Amino acid sequence: MQFINTLLSGLSSGIVYGLIALAVVFVWRSSRAVNFAQAGQAMVSAFVALSVSQATGSWLLGLLVATVSGIVIGGIAYGLVQRALRREHESGALIASLGLLAVLQAAASMIWGGDIRSFPAPVSTDGIKIGDTVFLLSRYDLLVIVIASLLSVALTLFMTRTRLGLAMRAAAFNPDVARISGVRVSRMLMLGWALAGGIGAVGGVLIAPLSFLSPNSFDIVIVFAFTAAVVGGLDSPIGAMVGGISTGLLIALVTMYSEAADAPIAALVVLVLTLLVQPAGLFGARTVRRV
Repeated sequence: MQFINTLLSGLSSGIVYGLIALAVVFVWRSSRAVNFAQAGQAMVSAFVALSVSQATGSWLLGLLVATVSGIVIGGIAYGLVQRALRREHESGALIASLGLLAVLQAAASMIWGGDIRSFPAPVSTDGIKIGDTVFLLSRYDLLVIVIASLLSVALTLFMTRTRLGLAMRAAAFNPDVARISGVRVSRMLMLGWALAGGIGAVGGVLIAPLSFLSPNSFDIVIVFAFTAAVVGGLDSPIGAMVGGISTGLLIALVTMYSEAADAPIAALVVLVLTLLVQPAGLFGARTVRRV
């Protein structure tokens, strides 16, 4: 039972890691860039959700407002920082995302303070009892699984079945050809960053009740989410969710048989092995070049 409960705990946290990884994948697919400020954007959105929930008593309203704020922050992150620096050098966007993370953390400390806060869940977080056995899978975990599954399917269909999603992919893979075809590349890239901010906001709100909330509480989350994105494949939304679940299960097992402090090390080892053995990830597109 302890082993089963460990797997169930890893499943619920892995789903949320998959959501943050999905935001990382969405930025990559829309602009071929990695946004390390994703954790800060999710953290700020979670604080917004907490403030709205406390003021109105509605968790759902807090989630909706946080999603909108995440979209706005994502658009600003691209429009004011990434777009300008990427014109100079491709590495400028990467460095700017780290700077943006520091700015968001500092702003959150000034607005909401640096104390650790609890984020109440909308439904029970107690394990479900079946007969005399209590499983570490709560009603809130089931809610997280449903929301994450619906969101991942919707985004996959959006990117592969809609004209707007295809235009975003075209703008990312070949901007020059996309411009000739009439695609407004800058708008598509900004839209990708904005939608990724909304996805990350949902992930931040969902993971907050499972741990705690502070300006630096999501730093380790982006490590696990980035590992999940690389393992699943930076081009695959479904791979992000599979990688997130795999990472969550790994962390749960490492915590069970070793210590919680060893979980980031285990994630780093998996990340390095994936880059060495399968750089494209489990579901990533493979490129073959003939010489």
